[in-house]
Amino acid sequence: MTGRSGDRSERCWLVDRRTDGRVSGGVAPLPATPAAAGPLVRVAAAGFNYKDALACAGHPGVAKTLPLVPGIDAAGTLFEACGGLPAGTPVVVTGNGLGETRQGGFATTLRPPAAAIVPLPAGLLAREAMAMGTAGLTVLLAIDRLSQVRPPGHEPPPDAEWLVTGASGGVGMLAVAALAAAGRRAVACSRKPALGAVLRRLGAAAVISPEDLRGDRGKPLHRGRWAGAIDAVGGPILADVLKGVLPGGVVAAIGMAAGVDLPTTVHPFILRGITLSGIDAATLPTQAERAALWPRLAALWPRVRDVFPVTLLSLESVGEHAEALLGGTASGRAVVIPAARAERHSINLAAAWEPPDEDGAWRRNFGRPSGVEPGARVWLVVAAPGDATVTVNGTPLPPLRSGQARWSHDVTGLLEDCNVFRLRAAEPAANVASRRRETLPERLGRPALEIVSLVVDP
Repeated sequence: MTGRSGDRSERCWLVDRRTDGRVSGGVAPLPATPAAAGPLVRVAAAGFNYKDALACAGHPGVAKTLPLVPGIDAAGTLFEACGGLPAGTPVVVTGNGLGETRQGGFATTLRPPAAAIVPLPAGLLAREAMAMGTAGLTVLLAIDRLSQVRPPGHEPPPDAEWLVTGASGGVGMLAVAALAAAGRRAVACSRKPALGAVLRRLGAAAVISPEDLRGDRGKPLHRGRWAGAIDAVGGPILADVLKGVLPGGVVAAIGMAAGVDLPTTVHPFILRGITLSGIDAATLPTQAERAALWPRLAALWPRVRDVFPVTLLSLESVGEHAEALLGGTASGRAVVIPAARAERHSINLAAAWEPPDEDGAWRRNFGRPSGVEPGARVWLVVAAPGDATVTVNGTPLPPLRSGQARWSHDVTGLLEDCNVFRLRAAEPAANVASRRRETLPERLGRPALEIVSLVVDP
């Protein structure tokens, strides 16, 4: 590799519009970028943000130009001196239109504007920096805002509760950890009960579900509970949060996974004096402010690194993960390693199923799959599925639908030492008296585990 952007040996995930008008993406040679665009950076890792998933889908609010390389942040090494930093300096690049109006970090090299570049804190690896990335910057800005906006003389008591919604996502998990590190009692709100133990290890004092926020939908206010909140989802959940904030409290809005509409009233604002504050980590922080935030993230990393679930991806896996993020089935953070290649192996699960009994569900028990290295992903795949519901260790997954060629779901975070898969057909068969293990009926599909590991060639 020459290190020159536009060389045919350089690769990226490229999103473009096809001749039929549809948007698609895939691994492609990196488009040429003029040297005037900025100094050359060899990308070691790039964070995978919700905004990147929207860009992969060609969302016009994010992908403002096509063709486009997504990736609003990246970490790597300077190939050219820039702003007092010599060639060879480890750097982080964020914001400034990356992955939106200019080519982003899902590539082996990029040319970001000089204003996007700050030094990588000493002791922090590129992939560790991108495990936090723009999500981490957003969390720190939100926590600062919670402290800055509150009216003087209305400080909450030491045992006050601080809510984090969307806590199973990467930004939500980091928010829980950062609040706890700041000495605040963090309450995590998540739809994924299987992640409760992880959230508690990150510092959550309690874990609740969105249903716990609803109260009486007909009332403009609920009982005040939250001294402040970091909301990562928006939509009706944010409206419920606003109703339960204590007088003088602050809500930092940082996401929109649950929708962009806000069905609320003015009551929380004029009867309790609360503040709804938007956080934008892409355009508002200056280069100097971002340079000051990164050492704070480096200090947070040791607190979360042994708990925080981080998935490493090759460029070939970008499309799958974008679908998982948009579908709400991803958890934790993902980091793209552009120089890596994916190696896959499958474990056939078609045999050794226990026939259905009174609940009509087929069961498959197995131990922890072999070949799952740190950073690997495990997908439950069903080829030619029929109509059925599916659970893994008691957690419901999206239903199987007949007519699909292939159904898949990332189950990495759900696997334990002993695992139970259950498939229940939409029209269950009659109870089977025999307890002999059997091959799963062909009408339900052909299940398998697909294990994807990354290999980085020297």
